[in-house]
Amino acid sequence: MRIWLAGGGTGGHLCPGMALADELCRIRPDSEVGFLGTNEGLDRELLWGCGYRLEILAAGRGSPLSWRKPANSIRFVIALWQVWRLFRRERPDVVAALGGFAAGAPGIMARIMRIPLIILEQNTVPGRTNRLLSRWAAEIFSQFEEARTWFADSPAVFHHSGSPLREPFLKLLADPNCHGDAILVMGGSQGAKRLNDIVAEAARRIVGETGCRLIHVAGPSHEMEIRNRYRRAGVEAEVYGFHSNMEELYRRSRLVVSRAGAISLAELAAAGLPAILVPLPSAMDDHQRLNALSLVHSGAALAYEETTASTDTFAPLVVSLWKDEARRLAMAEEMRRTARPNSGREIALAILRLAGEAHHG
Repeated sequence: MRIWLAGGGTGGHLCPGMALADELCRIRPDSEVGFLGTNEGLDRELLWGCGYRLEILAAGRGSPLSWRKPANSIRFVIALWQVWRLFRRERPDVVAALGGFAAGAPGIMARIMRIPLIILEQNTVPGRTNRLLSRWAAEIFSQFEEARTWFADSPAVFHHSGSPLREPFLKLLADPNCHGDAILVMGGSQGAKRLNDIVAEAARRIVGETGCRLIHVAGPSHEMEIRNRYRRAGVEAEVYGFHSNMEELYRRSRLVVSRAGAISLAELAAAGLPAILVPLPSAMDDHQRLNALSLVHSGAALAYEETTASTDTFAPLVVSLWKDEARRLAMAEEMRRTARPNSGREIALAILRLAGEAHHG
């Protein structure tokens, strides 16, 4: 079986793809799984050392029809040509669109060449690429039930499957008593300046009133600035630009302050960690706020608006939740209920079924 996973740019697209690739190779060790991505993101960094092939496409970040980036249309045509050559030479049995601008050309070429196409959608509001490709997909696998309405006009079968997670995160689900004594702050795979600032401004008060440890994944470009701010404030904190072993940090944490990216939420569900979610206001279609509200409504998380942030409101919120053990434990249990540990296997089996049908079609 030959399967191409198309998309990338951020950890939100690539991490479920890597988990799905692991599951495909676990079920069918003879599977050939590769990734189609670009140089404009974390594709090389995250896939390096994982053993999976990566083909780089010319597609640029953003719409190929954007008047602000006229070169995108040329790059998109080149990407279509690259995919056409690749698929002619090594015809895949299935193409899986992970979302993001790198998924567009492979998804369209799968339609042209009559190759089965599936979609992985991580957010409550699907991205533009997945919305476009949904009209040609055979099946759609979504982390959130709320995404179903966006695909109402698609002929594809919709599954509320959850998002695939790699094995170390799934082990967290089997160990509900693994939590430590830290507050973990994370802004996603690329960091988040305003979220960093909010926490750094309130850190002295939070640590002083709770006695907690503070672990902060600030993003590579913000690491030194945040490290220096903590030092000037007299706050001891572990600061990382990027951490390749997030499951270890989850085990050491009791509470999380985070953006509301879909894969971060899937990992928090597996870890059973209560969270204060600070959605990115500029996220496309406001999807992070809607992701957060899905967990707020279930009682698994609290939401805090970045646009109205201040130390006077943020620090008391964190301190209050830290000290309210009964509430934290109830939130942790609700968070764990949202986990879908069989997602990767469910999607992998669907891909292998479609690949078998393609062989016999």
